[in-house]
Amino acid sequence: MAEPAPFPELGAVDRRILKALQDNGRLSNADLAKQVGLSPSACWTHTRRLFEAGVIKGVRALVEPRAVQRETAVLVGIVLDRSTPDSFAAFAAAERALPQVLECFLVAGDVDYFLKIRVSDITAFNRFHSETIIALPGVRQVRTFFVLDEIKADGPLAF
Repeated sequence: MAEPAPFPELGAVDRRILKALQDNGRLSNADLAKQVGLSPSACWTHTRRLFEAGVIKGVRALVEPRAVQRETAVLVGIVLDRSTPDSFAAFAAAERALPQVLECFLVAGDVDYFLKIRVSDITAFNRFHSETIIALPGVRQVRTFFVLDEIKADGPLAF
Protein backbone atom coordinates (compact mmCIF):
# COMPACT_ATOMS: atom_id res chain seq x y z
CA MET A 1 0.00 0.00 0.00
CA ALA A 2 1.39 3.39 -1.00
CA GLU A 3 2.19 5.96 1.65
CA PRO A 4 -0.25 8.88 1.63
CA ALA A 5 1.14 12.16 0.38
CA PRO A 6 2.48 14.31 3.19
CA PHE A 7 0.49 17.35 4.20
CA PRO A 8 2.06 20.76 3.58
CA GLU A 9 3.74 22.56 6.43
CA LEU A 10 1.12 24.75 8.11
CA GLY A 11 2.08 28.30 8.86
CA ALA A 12 0.50 30.67 11.33
CA VAL A 13 -1.88 32.05 8.68
CA ASP A 14 -3.01 28.54 7.72
CA ARG A 15 -3.71 27.75 11.36
CA ARG A 16 -5.73 30.95 11.79
CA ILE A 17 -7.77 30.04 8.71
CA LEU A 18 -8.39 26.51 10.01
CA LYS A 19 -9.44 27.75 13.44
CA ALA A 20 -11.78 30.37 11.95
CA LEU A 21 -13.42 27.86 9.59
CA GLN A 22 -13.86 25.30 12.39
CA ASP A 23 -15.70 27.97 14.36
CA ASN A 24 -17.80 29.07 11.38
CA GLY A 25 -17.58 27.24 8.07
CA ARG A 26 -20.04 29.68 6.51
CA LEU A 27 -17.67 32.65 6.59
CA SER A 28 -17.38 34.38 3.26
CA ASN A 29 -13.86 34.68 1.90
CA ALA A 30 -13.98 38.44 2.55
CA ASP A 31 -14.98 37.95 6.21
CA LEU A 32 -12.42 35.18 6.65
CA ALA A 33 -9.71 37.40 5.16
CA LYS A 34 -10.56 40.20 7.61
CA GLN A 35 -10.57 37.79 10.54
CA VAL A 36 -7.15 36.30 9.73
CA GLY A 37 -5.52 39.54 8.55
CA LEU A 38 -5.11 38.87 4.82
CA SER A 39 -6.31 40.38 1.59
CA PRO A 40 -9.23 38.46 0.06
CA SER A 41 -7.07 37.16 -2.80
CA ALA A 42 -4.30 35.95 -0.47
CA CYS A 43 -6.87 34.36 1.82
CA TRP A 44 -8.48 32.55 -1.13
CA THR A 45 -5.06 31.27 -2.25
CA HIS A 46 -4.31 29.89 1.23
CA THR A 47 -7.78 28.39 1.66
CA ARG A 48 -7.79 26.78 -1.79
CA ARG A 49 -4.35 25.25 -1.08
CA LEU A 50 -5.68 23.81 2.21
CA PHE A 51 -8.61 22.22 0.36
CA GLU A 52 -6.46 20.90 -2.49
CA ALA A 53 -3.94 19.36 -0.07
CA GLY A 54 -6.72 17.62 1.85
CA VAL A 55 -6.04 19.54 5.06
CA ILE A 56 -9.64 20.79 4.90
CA LYS A 57 -11.67 17.70 4.07
CA GLY A 58 -14.97 19.49 3.56
CA VAL A 59 -17.46 21.94 4.97
CA ARG A 60 -20.90 20.88 6.15
CA ALA A 61 -23.74 21.84 8.43
CA LEU A 62 -24.04 20.40 11.94
CA VAL A 63 -27.66 19.32 12.18
CA GLU A 64 -29.50 19.10 15.50
CA PRO A 65 -30.29 15.35 15.82
CA ARG A 66 -33.66 15.95 17.52
CA ALA A 67 -34.80 18.02 14.54
CA VAL A 68 -34.45 15.00 12.26
CA GLN A 69 -35.64 12.32 14.71
CA ARG A 70 -32.16 10.93 15.45
CA GLU A 71 -31.98 11.83 19.12
CA THR A 72 -30.77 8.41 20.34
CA ALA A 73 -26.99 8.03 20.21
CA VAL A 74 -25.51 4.59 20.70
CA LEU A 75 -21.89 3.47 20.96
CA VAL A 76 -21.39 -0.09 19.81
CA GLY A 77 -18.32 -2.24 20.38
CA ILE A 78 -17.83 -4.96 17.78
CA VAL A 79 -15.70 -8.07 18.24
CA LEU A 80 -14.94 -9.95 15.02
CA ASP A 81 -14.64 -13.72 14.87
CA ARG A 82 -11.22 -13.50 13.16
CA SER A 83 -8.40 -10.95 13.26
CA THR A 84 -7.27 -11.10 9.66
CA PRO A 85 -6.80 -8.40 7.06
CA ASP A 86 -9.62 -9.91 4.99
CA SER A 87 -12.09 -9.97 7.89
CA PHE A 88 -11.24 -6.36 8.81
CA ALA A 89 -11.61 -5.26 5.17
CA ALA A 90 -14.96 -7.05 4.76
CA PHE A 91 -16.36 -5.53 7.95
CA ALA A 92 -15.13 -2.02 7.09
CA ALA A 93 -16.56 -2.17 3.56
CA ALA A 94 -19.98 -3.30 4.82
CA GLU A 95 -20.01 -0.73 7.63
CA ARG A 96 -19.27 2.18 5.27
CA ALA A 97 -22.59 1.53 3.51
CA LEU A 98 -24.65 2.11 6.68
CA PRO A 99 -25.94 5.70 6.99
CA GLN A 100 -26.92 5.14 10.64
CA VAL A 101 -23.22 4.76 11.50
CA LEU A 102 -21.74 8.23 11.92
CA GLU A 103 -18.26 7.15 12.93
CA CYS A 104 -16.32 3.89 12.98
CA PHE A 105 -13.00 3.33 14.72
CA LEU A 106 -10.69 0.32 14.56
CA VAL A 107 -9.34 0.12 18.11
CA ALA A 108 -6.96 -1.88 20.26
CA GLY A 109 -8.32 -3.57 23.37
CA ASP A 110 -11.32 -5.71 24.22
CA VAL A 111 -13.20 -4.92 21.00
CA ASP A 112 -12.10 -4.52 17.39
CA TYR A 113 -14.33 -1.60 16.37
CA PHE A 114 -16.36 1.13 18.00
CA LEU A 115 -19.29 2.56 16.08
CA LYS A 116 -21.18 5.74 16.83
CA ILE A 117 -24.76 5.30 15.68
CA ARG A 118 -27.76 7.63 15.61
CA VAL A 119 -31.33 6.36 15.47
CA SER A 120 -34.75 7.70 16.43
CA ASP A 121 -35.23 5.59 19.56
CA ILE A 122 -34.42 2.30 21.30
CA THR A 123 -36.95 0.41 19.19
CA ALA A 124 -35.23 1.60 16.02
CA PHE A 125 -31.85 0.59 17.44
CA ASN A 126 -33.17 -2.85 18.39
CA ARG A 127 -34.37 -3.34 14.80
CA PHE A 128 -31.05 -2.05 13.38
CA HIS A 129 -29.12 -4.33 15.74
CA SER A 130 -31.10 -7.47 14.97
CA GLU A 131 -31.40 -6.90 11.22
CA THR A 132 -28.12 -5.23 10.34
CA ILE A 133 -25.35 -5.12 12.95
CA ILE A 134 -25.25 -8.81 13.79
CA ALA A 135 -25.39 -9.60 10.06
CA LEU A 136 -22.24 -7.60 9.28
CA PRO A 137 -19.36 -9.79 8.05
CA GLY A 138 -17.43 -11.52 10.81
CA VAL A 139 -19.34 -10.13 13.80
CA ARG A 140 -18.95 -12.45 16.79
CA GLN A 141 -20.00 -10.16 19.63
CA VAL A 142 -21.74 -6.80 20.02
CA ARG A 143 -21.46 -4.59 23.09
CA THR A 144 -23.98 -1.76 23.25
CA PHE A 145 -23.74 1.50 25.21
CA PHE A 146 -26.67 3.91 25.10
CA VAL A 147 -25.60 7.54 25.44
CA LEU A 148 -27.42 9.21 28.33
CA ASP A 149 -26.06 12.71 27.77
CA GLU A 150 -23.73 14.20 25.18
CA ILE A 151 -21.35 16.36 27.14
CA LYS A 152 -19.14 17.31 24.20
CA ALA A 153 -19.72 16.30 20.61
CA ASP A 154 -18.38 17.50 17.28
CA GLY A 155 -15.72 19.68 18.88
CA PRO A 156 -13.12 21.47 16.79
CA LEU A 157 -9.57 20.13 16.65
CA ALA A 158 -7.19 21.93 18.97
CA PHE A 159 -3.82 22.84 17.49
